[in-house]
Amino acid sequence: MEKSRELTLKIEGMNTPCCTEEVKEALLKVKGVKRVPICCPKRGIAEIEIEAEEVTDEQLIKVVEEAGFKAKVKEEGEEGELQALMKKFEIEFEKLAQKYNIPQKEIEEHWNLVKKEAAEVYQRCCDWSLGHGMAIKDAEAYCQSAILVGFGKFLWAEQIFKVKPKEQQMTNEEIKNLVASRYGNFAEKYALLGNPCPIRKKQVKELYSEKELSLLPKTALNLALGCGNPVSFANLKSGEVVIDFGCGAGIDLILAAHKVGPKGRVIGVDLTPQMIEKERQSEAEAGFPAARVEEQVSDIEKLELPDSFADVVISNCVIILTPNKEAAYREAFRILKPGGRLAISDMVFSEKIDPEITERFQSIWAGVVGGAIAEKDYLEIVEKAGFGQIKVVKRHFLTPGELFAMSTCPGTEFVPSPDPKDLKVVQGKVVSIKFTAIKP
Repeated sequence: MEKSRELTLKIEGMNTPCCTEEVKEALLKVKGVKRVPICCPKRGIAEIEIEAEEVTDEQLIKVVEEAGFKAKVKEEGEEGELQALMKKFEIEFEKLAQKYNIPQKEIEEHWNLVKKEAAEVYQRCCDWSLGHGMAIKDAEAYCQSAILVGFGKFLWAEQIFKVKPKEQQMTNEEIKNLVASRYGNFAEKYALLGNPCPIRKKQVKELYSEKELSLLPKTALNLALGCGNPVSFANLKSGEVVIDFGCGAGIDLILAAHKVGPKGRVIGVDLTPQMIEKERQSEAEAGFPAARVEEQVSDIEKLELPDSFADVVISNCVIILTPNKEAAYREAFRILKPGGRLAISDMVFSEKIDPEITERFQSIWAGVVGGAIAEKDYLEIVEKAGFGQIKVVKRHFLTPGELFAMSTCPGTEFVPSPDPKDLKVVQGKVVSIKFTAIKP
């Protein structure tokens, strides 16, 4: 009896890699789905390996539809790339069997054995190369060329073995201009439509309670791009002065304004004029008078605010985007009163990452991995700025879908996708941390 089988679904509406990850995650949660080796937005298909007796086609279609897409089983004759290739090989296996009078099954079994041994040799070479600090692309070129030379394909080897020079890094000013442009364009396009990435929409619902969501205006929700909910652990009190580093369209500003009340003061700073414009729109939608919330188009590395001015600085997945985190935290320390507090949600790597991979992320300043550093190094920056009593409230390791969505934040229209192989290397090492700290 057949234990497993392969199935190909045709999927409508899976237009971006972000959507691809949403579909893939939904399918992998279904009991009986073993793998989803191919999920391609350009071709609009998902190829799935399933336990034949555990799950039905109808169940898979329903799961995809619940994720927000239309699906149907791909009709007979519409082969996926892998299946089409294997069918061609089967024809050649049959020809060999007839030509040399060898059982076709024996030919296929030996072919699979050679394929397996070749993969093991290649894996050993890659393990050695990566263990000696090679970037994954250079390791692949090195290993593939060795194998090709081994069986005399010199020209092929020469074409493959080309080591790229180090990526050209942007200046701090170029990074800031790029970030402002990306988020400004996102604000202009999606203030009314809302974020097209289903994973990002889902994150907002998970980060904020139903009560909090009921207080938030549509514009603020549509443009929400954070990785946490700093107001939820900032312990804000009536009458306090709160500064939001990178306020965006105001999702956390609005919640902070409710916490500190009319006697309090909340000020949002953002590098992007379009986001500040949308933040003012959010205020109006929330029914706040114009003076209730203040805003500034400003660089968090150099603020036009007085010393010892604020009670609390909050920030939600923004300091990750700035190239000079040291300057940002020095500014936070400067503007806080003695005893003032930080409540920060941000992204870090859980450990040191291959420098060549981080270099490639930085070369395009890719979403939340472009400016990411190891958690230990990040918290040392906070401590060196003068803060004490640093306490990590929560850590969340990104799922594959979340990692892709946030590595292309604010969206694949605005940010080039990092190399999938680089993302695979850092999978399970990208963490959303929520922490507090005190200015002595």
